[in-house]
Amino acid sequence: MSSTRPHPLRDLALALSTLTVLPMGVTWPEGERTDAPGYYPLVGLLVGAFAYAVLMLFAVPGWNVRAPLVVAACIVALLALSTRMLHWDGLGDVADAFGAHDRTRRLEIMGDSSIGAFGVTAIALCVVIQTASLAQLVAPGRAWALVAVPVFSRLAATFAAWFGKPARTTGLGASVIGAPRPGALVPAALTLALVAALNVLAWSVPEVVLTVVGVVAALVVPHLLALRFGGVTGDVMGASVVVVETVLFAFLALWL
Repeated sequence: MSSTRPHPLRDLALALSTLTVLPMGVTWPEGERTDAPGYYPLVGLLVGAFAYAVLMLFAVPGWNVRAPLVVAACIVALLALSTRMLHWDGLGDVADAFGAHDRTRRLEIMGDSSIGAFGVTAIALCVVIQTASLAQLVAPGRAWALVAVPVFSRLAATFAAWFGKPARTTGLGASVIGAPRPGALVPAALTLALVAALNVLAWSVPEVVLTVVGVVAALVVPHLLALRFGGVTGDVMGASVVVVETVLFAFLALWL
């Protein structure tokens, strides 16, 4: 399942079609591992920029000041809908399977399309925390978090693919997991460098700290989740995105 020939445009299209609702008209290549994870942070930047633009529209009539909780709830819903709720589905599956007593049973539960009480609870808690946190961040001067946080949360899926091992021999996880090739490092590194540079140029402690905390969370969260399942799956990658996003939004709300 490997190929040495780079396909940057295809891999970008695969990343966009997988992590967003955009119809890119591409399919996963048979028997070939792609470099799509290298483009996940860039997709996060695009998603964050879209959310930021919507927030600016809310700010024109001053709704972000008069009704920050409502605006925050709309932003959380928009972020979820723009990704087909894929990451939230992964969170629900991982939460349902997390408490099973053996690895085989956990993977079986995670592969079930139905959702249980643990999955519903995990999703509800993350929605509440994200909404409450964003209500503190949609005020003027704090909206930069909407651009930066989705980059680090998608970086968690990238790190899961690059540094993890597949829990199954089939599925989305198995098709992207493996040590990164040089061509995959470039888009991820450039995106991170851009976000880090913007944070440093802002010359504010929260922005600089966010860069460090974001990278650390992106490394740690998927590793901790994968330990429970003996490796990485597509659901683990999706759950990692939501968990990191929730942690970072909460961290910024408390910090600011």
